[in-house]
Amino acid sequence: MPKNEKQTSKAPLITLFAMLTALSVVVGILCKNLFTVAVYYRFTLENIGIIFAGIFFGPGAGALVGVAVDGISCLLSTNPAVNPVIMLGALTVGVSSGVVAKYIVRERGLKQYIAAAATAHLLGQVLIKSIGKMIYFGMPWFGIFIGLACSALACAAEVAIIRTLTKNTEIRKFLFRLTGEK
Repeated sequence: MPKNEKQTSKAPLITLFAMLTALSVVVGILCKNLFTVAVYYRFTLENIGIIFAGIFFGPGAGALVGVAVDGISCLLSTNPAVNPVIMLGALTVGVSSGVVAKYIVRERGLKQYIAAAATAHLLGQVLIKSIGKMIYFGMPWFGIFIGLACSALACAAEVAIIRTLTKNTEIRKFLFRLTGEK
């Protein structure tokens, strides 16, 4: 009987991770179709679910959602080849947001969301994914600065969305029930 209770208690968490993955995939596809200037210049909020998972459930959850998002996005794209450097970038977004939230800025709130999202964008999106874009798509080196500007805007939007969501009492109760926090 305790085994079933333990399995049942993980169902909401697995469901939430699946929803965060789906959110990031759908938002990423919409943004890529609406806000892409070139294959390597685009504004996208695809990291929202990855960063959310990292902040509230740690680096492992962020990594899991990041890899799932990138893998599913690759399967749904017009070029379904997995780019290992871009996938490493997505993994880094999840891990770095989780590390910052769990070990560096531990108090929940705006400062934590900003620190986690900014670190995730700088390391995963700007640094690692830019290297992947240079290697695989021929992005010029100055594209890093365009990516930095896009990431700064995306980071601000994602932090605003996360902050808005966590102000909702029911969402906060649900998250605290899943994370065990008070």
